[in-house]
Amino acid sequence: MIDYACYYRRPVRVDRIAEELPVFDIFISAFNNSDRVKQVFSAARAQKKIWLIHPEYQYEPIELPGDGVIVAPDTNDEIGQISSLLQEIGDLQGKTICVDTTGFMRHVLIFLVGKFSTIGCRQFTALYSEPLYYQRQERTTFTTTTSGIVRPIRGMGGVNSAEGRDHLILGVGFDHKLIGEVAHHKDNSMVFPVFAFPSLSPDMYQQSAMRASESGDIAHSREWISNRRFAPANDPFSTASVLREIVQEIELKNKDANIYLSPLSTKVQVLGFSLYWWLEGRHRGGVSIILPECLTYSRETSVGLKRLWTFTIET
Repeated sequence: MIDYACYYRRPVRVDRIAEELPVFDIFISAFNNSDRVKQVFSAARAQKKIWLIHPEYQYEPIELPGDGVIVAPDTNDEIGQISSLLQEIGDLQGKTICVDTTGFMRHVLIFLVGKFSTIGCRQFTALYSEPLYYQRQERTTFTTTTSGIVRPIRGMGGVNSAEGRDHLILGVGFDHKLIGEVAHHKDNSMVFPVFAFPSLSPDMYQQSAMRASESGDIAHSREWISNRRFAPANDPFSTASVLREIVQEIELKNKDANIYLSPLSTKVQVLGFSLYWWLEGRHRGGVSIILPECLTYSRETSVGLKRLWTFTIET
């Protein structure tokens, strides 16, 4: 059994990023308008810095940053985006890699964790920067439009059992419309909502809970309360551990259960969902990671940089 408590995480002082982080061979960040994304990119030290330009942000060439190497995929699909990124990176053998997850699209970040492992990059550093606050508080919207399709991340769809009941483990965040889309897609599932608590700040848990209450019938179901679970917003390893506990609880009642993971909370929790699937869920079988297809995404939703976290991801 994986002991997630052994994984390494620590905070980094935002005024000492260059001093407290080592010099990496490759530093990767997803560009957006957030000061916290730009500040970390500027302060981090690396032999090569790469800006990944997600098509979902809809940047024009004239709007792109002048520092760093630009990788601008022409597809929203996670395979295409990561293929473009890896083509620019080249050989990863013996290189130290750092990924700032803050601006990443969820589906691309999830796919990247598994792809790194399959090509031999079994350890990398992940960063996440916490904002001072979100501009619109509980009215904050991250995903602005979707295709209406909910699907597994490429290569991360489990083989389901015809006898097993569907169970949906849902990472709850501010995007209530996405929660509604996933819930509608799996409308006969037993739901286990995972709330980000402790949250990034004292008011963010209440804000996300208020927003989630607008996601439709699912938020007013008995299971929404009775199956509610909590995982820290800034700890992927605790998130992975909570997921394992939920899966074990499900298996006690239904060993053939089909389990769907849908991480719609912080990028740190997205990292935790991905880590759990890669290390444990895929070996169990019948475990899938599903997300709504995002077409466009808000470029800026937050103000300031409060805290930076570093995590050592080992697969």
